[in-house]
Amino acid sequence: MITADLLKISDNQGKFHLFLNSSCGDSSRISSGVSTDVSSGACCAENEGSVTSYSMSPGGQRYFIPTYGDLNCIPVKDMVFESLHKAYKFYKKYGQQSGFTVRKSTEKKNGENSIVLKHFVCSREGFNDVNDGICSNVVKRRRTVSQRCGCKTKIVVKYTSLDRFFVLSFVEKHNHPLASETGRQFLRANREMSLGLRTLVFGAAKVNIGNIKSFSFAKELMGGYSIVCATLRDFRNLDRDLKCYVGERDGQMMIEKFKVIQETSASFYYAYDVDPAGHLMKLFWADATGQRNFEIYGDVVSFDATFDTNKYNLIFAQFTGVDKHDKCVTFASCLLSHESVTDYSWPFGHFVKAMG
Repeated sequence: MITADLLKISDNQGKFHLFLNSSCGDSSRISSGVSTDVSSGACCAENEGSVTSYSMSPGGQRYFIPTYGDLNCIPVKDMVFESLHKAYKFYKKYGQQSGFTVRKSTEKKNGENSIVLKHFVCSREGFNDVNDGICSNVVKRRRTVSQRCGCKTKIVVKYTSLDRFFVLSFVEKHNHPLASETGRQFLRANREMSLGLRTLVFGAAKVNIGNIKSFSFAKELMGGYSIVCATLRDFRNLDRDLKCYVGERDGQMMIEKFKVIQETSASFYYAYDVDPAGHLMKLFWADATGQRNFEIYGDVVSFDATFDTNKYNLIFAQFTGVDKHDKCVTFASCLLSHESVTDYSWPFGHFVKAMG
């Protein structure tokens, strides 16, 4: 009796897991084929109006085929594309809607170094190389969680004599579950930093707003995380790339910006000084508004050098005054690397030139 009860419980659990995989576990349907049961024969599950069957290898491997509503968007053999890029774009869109990510793989070139054969595969194709430490010349890679499981899904396109590419072969079956409809937004192919998001991250960085707050603001602005089409990691990566792009060119970028301002406003005045290594040591600037304020309220000038910058170890000093409303107004500003008589004499000399 105990054995019969255990078999009944095991059978019910198997039906429950099969129902989850076929209906609500992911957005794929399990491929049909010759199925073998452990005991006797075929194994099949039925739900409302559809039959979901699967083929299971002796090791328990299942194969999944994505369900796609529009049959015209499914690649088929002998399909022709005008270029290799359009073939990749077509298969990438198919993967986005099906629940997997596409990546470029093996290619073959002719004597003129032109691609005549190209493979586009599932991102989980192949296996990660394991470094056993025998060869000391092998570069050690960062330890990350591998998602590759040897998936054989791919599309192979071949070049024709008419400057076109046709589908030579197409493998549709996956050996792993596909992303659900709610999980597709997290696929790498569906995550894209649009121009608006890039502008938002860049503007937030200028006013010292962190990535978490800018990501939350983007969510509130667009109406949900799924509409943002990006993750917090994408925001952080873009912020990192911006800092890497600036790199050691931050001083030069500021000088170039001042040159552009001077071209549009002839009264804008700036001056700078560098050391023998080309590092910015002194910088002075005064715009038209500051010059106008000095002309009206320049009877008394205050020079305040109590502000320090955190990143560059430069002193930020301002020439300020008081207007008729007892409010502080700025005449000019400067950045200094040292607090010495020579360094302080330099901005005062340019202040006299800027204000006439």
